[in-house]
Amino acid sequence: MQASAVDNSTEASGEAGQLFLASNEQYVQTFGALKATQQGLTYEAVADSDAVADSAAADDTDKAIAAADSGLGESAATADDDAASSHWSVVKFVAHDKDGRYIPTRQGNRSFGWVHFSGPHNIHSEKVIKAAVNEHPERGSTKTRKVYGAVLYDTLGIILAKVKVIAQYHWETSDHKYKLADNSDKIGVITAFCQGVNKCPDALNRV
Repeated sequence: MQASAVDNSTEASGEAGQLFLASNEQYVQTFGALKATQQGLTYEAVADSDAVADSAAADDTDKAIAAADSGLGESAATADDDAASSHWSVVKFVAHDKDGRYIPTRQGNRSFGWVHFSGPHNIHSEKVIKAAVNEHPERGSTKTRKVYGAVLYDTLGIILAKVKVIAQYHWETSDHKYKLADNSDKIGVITAFCQGVNKCPDALNRV
């Protein structure tokens, strides 16, 4: 039963043995909802038809993002980040979720995108984002804001890190400060972080 999900995830070997990275949905499919709950993980997909009713849950997600970003002051960004911020719309890589949605990760700046989360939250591998997006949007998503998740776990299914990825599925950011020329395009990943900590473990980037 485990093999099917492992085939769709990435893995790494280290002193502690093999580690695996998979979406929350894949983890639940592999180990079952009971074990997932025991590991502090819940996964519930949400359809677009239910997305409007999830606005309150989305507000909770925004609060979680704010908490994850707390303590990451201006000093967290480097001069290189500042220089790159003028090219915020440049797409670094692309992922598609289980419904076929196009979810790009853009260069961004201090406010959102790769520059925003890669350094401060210690996510330097595009595999992490792609693993999380490889599922149906989770509870807390809305029509224009999608929530995805991934976990880093060992051969026993013990979860070592829980990743959240938030994507803006719209041509402009929710604060209307950043807009794309093509109204059919998508802003994509706004932020990514490990739940409960400011910085993700280094092992997450080695899978």
